Amino acid sequence: MSRHAQQRRVLLIEDDVDLCEAISDVLDDHGHAVVSASDGADGLRRLREFRPDIIVLDLMMPNLDGWQFRVEQRRDPANAATPVVVISANHDASAAAVDADVYLRKPVDAETLLHAVDGVLEARARRREVEDLAQSERLAAMGTLAAGLAHEINNPLTYVLLQIARASRLLTTLAPQPAVDDIDAALQSAREGAERIRGITSAIRVFTDRDALAVGPVDVRAPIRAALDIAMYAIRDRAVVTTSLAEPAFVTANEGQLAQVFLNLLTNAAQAIPEGDPDHHEIRVVVIPGDRVAIEISDTGEGIAPGLLGRVFEPFFTTKPVGQGTGLGLSISHGIVSAFAGTIAVTSAVGHGSTFRVELPASQGR
Repeated sequence: MSRHAQQRRVLLIEDDVDLCEAISDVLDDHGHAVVSASDGADGLRRLREFRPDIIVLDLMMPNLDGWQFRVEQRRDPANAATPVVVISANHDASAAAVDADVYLRKPVDAETLLHAVDGVLEARARRREVEDLAQSERLAAMGTLAAGLAHEINNPLTYVLLQIARASRLLTTLAPQPAVDDIDAALQSAREGAERIRGITSAIRVFTDRDALAVGPVDVRAPIRAALDIAMYAIRDRAVVTTSLAEPAFVTANEGQLAQVFLNLLTNAAQAIPEGDPDHHEIRVVVIPGDRVAIEISDTGEGIAPGLLGRVFEPFFTTKPVGQGTGLGLSISHGIVSAFAGTIAVTSAVGHGSTFRVELPASQGR
């Protein structure tokens, strides 16, 4: 990787003003974006605001030293995994044993510092590539399994629907009586449940049909409905869903990939809302036809802090606790929408929810 191939965010925590300025200049000249902090307490505040790719950390500092900073950093799920390069004049065993990706002893020349920072970042990128590949393989395997299950479910489901219809016809030959009416109502409920299952299996096929990757006219309402069928399980205990999908709105895209985008956005919306009070929360899906078709998915959830809005589409960036999110959903969605000459953007207010807006060039339809 070229040394200037990609700008990285570096948080520099160093209490010596002159040294801090010198290190900042070296990193800045190398193409990195640097934010500095004068001690560990200031560093923790900057860490949560700046969300750096790497930390360059001094150990001996006032207020909160480097060791204490690392303890607090590891307690923060959103930032615990951020790699650290330690630079210290302390040569004793406790300094060398600090939990860091690289430990450098002062004095440090520019080449050694840059080599350490680049090496840590490149190693992290390689690990992420391996993790990304493994995740893709897991998702592909899950898709194959889901498609197989949907196919296997459809046969007995057809039998159930046919038998429900037969039972309903037989009921019409009986004399009217309360018991018959009760049985008929139960059969109608059973039919609705079976039709719901059929809708879900149809939605699964939209996501897993590997023969349907061609691009063509797609009415965006179809992938939205497929995504809603899949996401409803996660939404129903959190919010009421309202939609405005009255008019056809065609774009040139792939239905399955658009469904993946809308599923990611709906899932994120659901996860932004706490469970247990669905009547007081809403997820709204609106399609706005025009020369550029707009799809807005809004929620009344917790919102996104202003300092994080610019990063939500970055790969592996997530505000969820460790183990609850890969940070890939919005990045993948951004890539899919961009491939269809579209855009995706977000507006948000903390405590008032978020709105993701997808825009795609309109097509003439089928």
